[in-house]
Amino acid sequence: MQKRKLCTYSIFFTGVAFFLYCWHKLGSPDLRVKKQIKNETPTLFIHGYSGSRLSLGPMIKRFSKYGWGKKSAVIVVGNRGKIKITGNPAIKGGLIQVLFAKSRMPVNVQSTWLYHLMKLLYTKYQIKEVNFIAHSQGGVTVLHYLSQHAFDTEVAHVKKVVTLGAPFNDFETGKTTRVIERNTFETLTPLFQKIKQHSWRFTHDVEFMNIAGDKTDGSTSDGEVAVISVQALRYILQGALHNYHEFIITGKRAGHRNLHENQQVDKLIGRFLFSVEVDK
Repeated sequence: MQKRKLCTYSIFFTGVAFFLYCWHKLGSPDLRVKKQIKNETPTLFIHGYSGSRLSLGPMIKRFSKYGWGKKSAVIVVGNRGKIKITGNPAIKGGLIQVLFAKSRMPVNVQSTWLYHLMKLLYTKYQIKEVNFIAHSQGGVTVLHYLSQHAFDTEVAHVKKVVTLGAPFNDFETGKTTRVIERNTFETLTPLFQKIKQHSWRFTHDVEFMNIAGDKTDGSTSDGEVAVISVQALRYILQGALHNYHEFIITGKRAGHRNLHENQQVDKLIGRFLFSVEVDK
């Protein structure tokens, strides 16, 4: 009996140690050269509401394995927008993980924090151009940031944006609601209208790839965000649809929290951001 207990404890603590190791790795830079970098523009990864290093960390790890860049830096935006950078975001083609320590803040607050980060990248690290990959509310945050600051001269220019399951026309962009919002273009949320009003600042200068999920379970959604809310980005970009690419991922792997773990999504991003194909 004593031996069995010791064995159980050993397995438990080994599991905990392994989890903590993986948790640390997902939140740390990785500058090991695995393959030749395919892209020179740094890419910032923005998680959604209540996100963490586990949200987009595995995607960054895969992209590094594909040879699309190194995980060059981890940036933690803390309380009141205080920024802590581990690694070197100025490395060409770097994959940069951005983490909001207070990840349940509203879009306008995260957008302000993002502005301070973009200004820091430009002034301190001389980063002139970046790409974004943003999931869920993170996509709305990036759009809000662009609507307010895309014309600013002392921030890094945004070249391309990938959004995954972003609720562009939801009243509640963060918390999961009991009933999935399905607002038509006749029902535009105040946040949507604000972004649309100032969209002239970025519509002709930034290229977008917008990805929605449809679990094909009759909900026409990814389980949390309706396809029609994701597609609302079309309306924001009216007049500049030549810069807009839209895709709907279907099936069981198209769930809201699976979009950034989906092989089809990897392939689309590979073509759009890095002009390469996934090896397997």
